[in-house]
Amino acid sequence: MPNRLFAAHLALFTVALLYGANYSIAKIAMPEPIPPAAFIMLRALAASLLFWIASFWLKEKVAKADILRLAIASAFGVACNQLLFFKGLEMTSPISASLIMLTVPIVVLLFSVFFLNERLNSLKISGIALGIIGAAYLILNTGSSTAFKATNPMLGNLFIGGNAIAYSIYLIMIKPLAQKYQAITLLKWVFLFGCFYVLPFGGPGAWAIDYHELSAEIWAVLAFVLIGVTFFAYLLNAWALQRLPASVVSSYIYLQPLLAALIAILLGADELRPALFISAAFIFSGLFLISYKKKPKLNQEAT
Repeated sequence: MPNRLFAAHLALFTVALLYGANYSIAKIAMPEPIPPAAFIMLRALAASLLFWIASFWLKEKVAKADILRLAIASAFGVACNQLLFFKGLEMTSPISASLIMLTVPIVVLLFSVFFLNERLNSLKISGIALGIIGAAYLILNTGSSTAFKATNPMLGNLFIGGNAIAYSIYLIMIKPLAQKYQAITLLKWVFLFGCFYVLPFGGPGAWAIDYHELSAEIWAVLAFVLIGVTFFAYLLNAWALQRLPASVVSSYIYLQPLLAALIAILLGADELRPALFISAAFIFSGLFLISYKKKPKLNQEAT
C-alpha cells in the first residue's frame, strides 16, 4: 500500500480510536465537576476558536445564501446533537451509546428517501427494519445496569437515539455545502453558530465551574475532548476524505463500538451484557443490508 494511502487509513483509525475512547473518558468529568451542558459550551467555544484560526490560511468566503443553511444545520449538528449526546452519555453506559450511534447511517438513509429522493429496495428496507429493531431492543432491555455511572440507562439511550437523529439531519443539510467549500470553512461557521445556541443551556454552568480546583485528570479529559475529539478528529477525517472514497471513510464508524467496548472494559467503565450482543447483531445486519451493492452482471459474448 502506498505511503499516502497508508497514512489516510491510519488517520481514519485514529479518528475511530478518539471517538471510541470519548465514550468512556468524557464520563470521567461528568456530571461532576463539569455538567453535560457546560461541557458542550466549552467544546463549542474551543472548536470555534481553533477552526477560525485554522481558516485564516484558506481565505475562502461563504455565500450569504449558504450562511442561513449553515445556521440551521448547526442547530442540529452542534446544539441538539451534542446536548443530547452528552446528556445521554451521562445516564447510560459507553458501549450502549456507541451501538446506538451506529444507527446514524440507517437514519440518514431514511431522511435521504424523503428529502433527497433516494430509492429504496427490499434489502435497504430490511436493513432499516433490523437497525430499528436492534436499537429498540437495546433501549428497552438495558435495565438496571451495574455499569459505571449508568444512572438511567433507558432514558440515556433514548437521548443518544435523539442525538443520532439530530446528527443525521445535520449530515443531510450539510451534504450539498460539502461539495462547495472546504471542511474547515464549514466547521468554523457551524461551531460559531453552535456557541450561540448552546449558550443559554451551558453558559451558566461553564461560568460557574471553579477551574482552579480542577484536578490534573479533569484537565486531561478536557484537553482530550476539546482538542482531540473535536478539532483533530474533524481535521483528520476531512484530510482522509480527500484521499479515500467516502464509502471507505464512512465504513470506519463500524470500528467505534469495538474500540469503545475495549476501552470501556479496560477502564472499568462498562461490562459486556447479553442485550449488547443481541442488539449488535441486529444493527450490524441492518448496516450490511443497506450498504450492500449487487455486482453488475457482465454481458458474455458467445464464442
